[in-house]
Amino acid sequence: MSVANTLALAINGVSVALSLVLLLLILWQDSRSAINLSFGVIILSVLIWTAGSMLSRATAQISGVRSLADIGVRLLEIGFTASCVAIYVFTMLITGGQRRIFWIVVGVALVVTIYQMIIGFSTTPVYNVRDDGAVVYSFSDFGVLLYGSFAIVGMFVTWGRRQKFKVRWVPIGVVGFCSGLLLELISPQLRTLAISLNVTTISMLLLGYALVQAQIIDPLAGRATQLQAVRDVGLAITSQLRLEQVLSTVATQAAGILGADGAAIFLNQSDQLELAAVYNMPDGFIGYRLGRTEGIAGTVAGSRQAMRLENYTRDWTGAPDTPYARQAFGSVIATPLIFADEVMGVLLVIAGVTSKRFDRDDLHLLELLSPQAAVAITNSRLFERRRVLADELESAKNQLETLLMSTENPVLALNRKLEVIFANYAATDLLGLSDLTGNVITDLMPQNVLPPDPMRAARDLHRWRIHTYELTIRDKTYMCHLGLLGRQRAQGYVVVLNDITQLKELDRLKNQMIRMTSHDLKNPISAAMMNTELLLEEGEDILNPDLRGYANTIYAQLERMSRITAGILDLERVQSGTPMFQEIELDHTIHAAVHEFEDYANTHLIHLKSQVPDDLPPIMADRIYLSRALANLIENAIKYTKSGGTVTVSADTNANTVVIHVADTGVGMSPEVQARVFDRFYRAPGMEQVTGTGLGLSLVKSVVEAHKGKIWLESASGKGTTFHLSLPIRQPTVEWRKPVS
Repeated sequence: MSVANTLALAINGVSVALSLVLLLLILWQDSRSAINLSFGVIILSVLIWTAGSMLSRATAQISGVRSLADIGVRLLEIGFTASCVAIYVFTMLITGGQRRIFWIVVGVALVVTIYQMIIGFSTTPVYNVRDDGAVVYSFSDFGVLLYGSFAIVGMFVTWGRRQKFKVRWVPIGVVGFCSGLLLELISPQLRTLAISLNVTTISMLLLGYALVQAQIIDPLAGRATQLQAVRDVGLAITSQLRLEQVLSTVATQAAGILGADGAAIFLNQSDQLELAAVYNMPDGFIGYRLGRTEGIAGTVAGSRQAMRLENYTRDWTGAPDTPYARQAFGSVIATPLIFADEVMGVLLVIAGVTSKRFDRDDLHLLELLSPQAAVAITNSRLFERRRVLADELESAKNQLETLLMSTENPVLALNRKLEVIFANYAATDLLGLSDLTGNVITDLMPQNVLPPDPMRAARDLHRWRIHTYELTIRDKTYMCHLGLLGRQRAQGYVVVLNDITQLKELDRLKNQMIRMTSHDLKNPISAAMMNTELLLEEGEDILNPDLRGYANTIYAQLERMSRITAGILDLERVQSGTPMFQEIELDHTIHAAVHEFEDYANTHLIHLKSQVPDDLPPIMADRIYLSRALANLIENAIKYTKSGGTVTVSADTNANTVVIHVADTGVGMSPEVQARVFDRFYRAPGMEQVTGTGLGLSLVKSVVEAHKGKIWLESASGKGTTFHLSLPIRQPTVEWRKPVS
């Protein structure tokens, strides 16, 4: 054997050994990868090829071992054939060309290879041994055509798609390997010298190194770089505030970090996904909508799992994600954008048909980026909402300030420390200061303008969020409306003053006029009633039936006018005077009022019941005023209850108060009537046939308020009415007396 042959075989052996080491590393990294397994088949095929070459060369010139040389040549042919098929399979796997035709070709190649093996072992191989010990063998024309096709297809497919490979040694190794196969087929000289085998094994070693670099070295070396890139992308995303800018930045950075050709973002809109942003894609696609189960985007949104496709056209059979997606998309990665367990959208990163293919590392990298993108989109939406609300609030604030500044009523807003935070022009004029902001309201106004009953004010603010009272500033009377600022927790107070000086004066003059008129009318009415009564009693002989009817009508109207004037005078006495409190037995007072109306109730066929316990505590009250109030309530209840109905008077104690209830089964009241039932002279619509002056309930309310009590009612149309009088058991120790009539 020549030195050249020995050196060639040594190179082959070393290359195969190193390739085996690299194969072990690759399989240790991922033993299930089809690419790694196909590379293992390549090494096994080359190992058989090399073993056959070494065996045939070593035994060709040794007499008596011709059969070993025959076996070596057969192993050489089998290994070469398997290498051609294996490199074809490998190139189709790494370039994504494993379509249906691929599997057909692989099947045919396996059949041919098996056939060649059967033929080879059944016949004696044809080869010659030169004087220098070199073995000269040749392939059939069919074999050259078939095996050459595998090598040429693998070479051109890999080189044509070289841009898809992250490691440039992969296409170089494949091209070198295929070149070695072609040299083995077309050059007997190189075949004889094993040069073609050397080229193949060295290329195989280079290919193994490229796979190790792509699957082990580069991922480890690039992990820190990728994490830094993700951090930089996150900073770039979160530095934007407007939603359009955030979406554009996410799409741009996602494509950039993966070296992709384009990107798209779908956002969840009701039951659809809407294309909201694109990178390096037509802007006309924006607004394109998908159903929740359509396209890769819909599938990812529904499953909440990322998806990677090596070849969109081949691997995806559902609805396209965008127009022309089947023609333009190559490899695709889609990840869901999830925030707070809600799928907000889907991020699509796309490589062109002739561009790179995404791998699992790319998918992992995009999965690291997606949560940051979801947070950025959420923050942007919150910012947009906050900005809109701030604009609306500012607009409403300006409108409110304009309105408050233009009103003639003084308006002030206070914080929880009672410092003025807003005052309109009317308020500054009233207090005589140009700027009230920052001043404590108690330093600006005298103490007598504060609520006279702080406990009641606090109770009203807690229950109703508003308290109303009268105050006097600079000889003017104002109705002060004190309200809380803030919906849930009070942030301050708002004070609105209504000047009621003229109204108070008008009310005083009106009351004075009514009182004077009623007082002046009392005597003439009494005289007219007395004379009319005498006329009816003594004019029996001179009055015919018609005249007697006229006289009765005059007497009835005079009696009505007398009740009205008496009611007005009673009401004015209650409102302008002060009751004289003394300890009374309330149960006796109530029983007396009920007893007074028993005959009246029986006349109207009304069942009048008293359910007043005998152990009611004595209270401090004005017996005359309270008896008149109870009489008005019982009389009203009987008037507005139809025959056969029931009026019930009851009482009970509650803490420091006694509550009296007057309930009837009468016609009831609508909410509109209830709102005005205590007004003077108010009569409910449709009740004109019931006699009355419209002053009774107003008198009752005045009496109750004079006793520092409360009155309220519960009613519904057609379901009767219940009045409740709450009276304190104890009154102030000062004894008030009624004014002299």
